[in-house]
Amino acid sequence: MPKFINKEELSAITILVFFTTFTLPMYMGINNLLLGLFVGVSIIKNLRNNYRDFQSSLRVYIPLFLFFILALIASVNNTDHFFIKHLEKYWSFLLLPIAFALNGSDIKKLFKYAFNGLVYGCAITLLICYSNIFYEMVTNSEPLSYFLRWRHLSHDFTSIADTHPAYLGLFICFSTYYLLFQETGINKGVKISLIVLFTLGMLQLVSRMALFIYTITLGFYFVRNLLKYIKQFAVVGALISVAIALFYFYGSDYLQNRIFSSESVEKDGRFERLQISYDIFKEYPIFGVGLDKIEEERVDRYTDYGYIVAAHHKYNAHNQFMEYLSSNGIIGGVIYIGVLLYVIGVAIKRKNYFFLFFIMSFILANLTESMMVRIKGIEYFTIFSVLFLSKYKTGLIKLT
Repeated sequence: MPKFINKEELSAITILVFFTTFTLPMYMGINNLLLGLFVGVSIIKNLRNNYRDFQSSLRVYIPLFLFFILALIASVNNTDHFFIKHLEKYWSFLLLPIAFALNGSDIKKLFKYAFNGLVYGCAITLLICYSNIFYEMVTNSEPLSYFLRWRHLSHDFTSIADTHPAYLGLFICFSTYYLLFQETGINKGVKISLIVLFTLGMLQLVSRMALFIYTITLGFYFVRNLLKYIKQFAVVGALISVAIALFYFYGSDYLQNRIFSSESVEKDGRFERLQISYDIFKEYPIFGVGLDKIEEERVDRYTDYGYIVAAHHKYNAHNQFMEYLSSNGIIGGVIYIGVLLYVIGVAIKRKNYFFLFFIMSFILANLTESMMVRIKGIEYFTIFSVLFLSKYKTGLIKLT
């Protein structure tokens, strides 16, 4: 049994928290079911309990409630349909803070189960994806060289686990930081195995921003502990170097252009498509176009500009700030920036560098993805923001 599991702490809540974050990197249907069970059990179990700090906990979570309010405003703005249907993805901003707050003093126990659940969930997700690669190669009689071709990379790599490369990549980065700088209950051999698996997986995902964050994380750890673990680093470094060399020399043109060439960044249409969302913002500057119309507006403009693939797949802004500007107008943009600056301030003032890494890596990911319009991104941000903010129950004004 893993060291972080304490039999005395096991309960329906701790088990549900572990499996909720465990399934976060993979199958969305199962994850949503577990998430709903966690919220439901938390409310049923604790609703009658009169925690004195319940209200103070809710005050700490006001930044998360603001995102739900933005979704509520956008759902009723400029709509011809019943607005509730637009809120399906955004209930986590409201219900998860309440569920965690209802668990009161038990929230400290939930912290390690949530983080370890994400770590092992990322590992199992990668193993599922790799198992599918080997299965396809065997059944289709593919040569070994096909392992690094486009059909086994990026979205084609992760589709079997019902997940997105950029999201899984961010979860792996966060899990890696936790393993390297925070977690003390996992055997060193297991940690090294997980890091090697995560490194190979990051190359297979070919998510550039996630790979950048991951490289910075490993690099910082190596520099910080070089003299202390020089032999271990030599072994791990050699393994990683071999893996990178294999990807460089035997990878497909798609892989090499995606990771090792600047041309793929320069030719990435998502930066040009940002103009579409900005044009929508200029036409609806105060409250935005609303959730009911945003997709239709973008698809029409993608078509007019000749972005046929983007129109067919109904791409979002692929930038969270621009997503809020177009959907919620200047109000959404200001609240988005304001909340992020606030939580960065909390992390810096408390010298909680783990929390700071969580926020900064999330911000970087949001430069190329609209993570807060997808259930996985919303759930990830909300769960771990709640766990970090739950340490500080003195409200929004005084944080000492």
